Amino acid sequence: MPPKWRDLADEIAAQISSGEYSPGDRLPKIEELAFQGKGSKTTVHAAYKALEADGLVTSSRGHGTIVRARATLSTAAEREERSKLTGSSWRAGERSDSHMAGIVSASEEVAEALGISAGTPVLRRSRTYRDEHTKAVVSHSTSWIPASLAEELPELLMGKRLTGGTSIDLITRHTGRPVTRRVSAMWARITTPADAESLEIPPDTRAAVIVLTVRVIDSSGATIEYGVDVGGPGRHWTKEEASQ
Repeated sequence: MPPKWRDLADEIAAQISSGEYSPGDRLPKIEELAFQGKGSKTTVHAAYKALEADGLVTSSRGHGTIVRARATLSTAAEREERSKLTGSSWRAGERSDSHMAGIVSASEEVAEALGISAGTPVLRRSRTYRDEHTKAVVSHSTSWIPASLAEELPELLMGKRLTGGTSIDLITRHTGRPVTRRVSAMWARITTPADAESLEIPPDTRAAVIVLTVRVIDSSGATIEYGVDVGGPGRHWTKEEASQ
């Protein structure tokens, strides 16, 4: 049976993950939670120290315990560009796991994006990006690729992280056709049960998440990949541009 401070730390961590506490929010004072029956002051203090060790909060005298800012989201194009520069799509402090791949039937959404008929076999690849320190999910990424490319490139069917670049890098090197266009979209929606499962948050979570999609089109005009990234509650996307 876990100690009381661990139960309290897990409870608060879940509230942070669901967006109940946002980056910059101050957690209740130790005395307040003790008065609410969450445990003794020693228990609450230990829970806060555990949250700080997990990288979820920062504590300082005079400022209290503050929820840390969360890692920002990356678009597929940004991951691809980072891969070309560094050999990895990971941003600093981020890692990916839970890599899966397999042939599935295209949904109507995927079929429309790839320009094929619904039900046509396609390759589905997915992975989870998480904060290297806290292990919290930053985003869940899924991409769909024409099955013909999977037949030509069996590496894409392996349920593990690709080495030497992204799936786009592998496809363009193989076909000799560079990417000439990307059609991207971004919007927010309330979490679905499927979102909650992939983002590792409580199934009854009702919070806004950001959805990033991209269609990657090569020089022949073919869509070679359709990607969907769903960011965890409270995550955001930022872009920095140098002035001309």
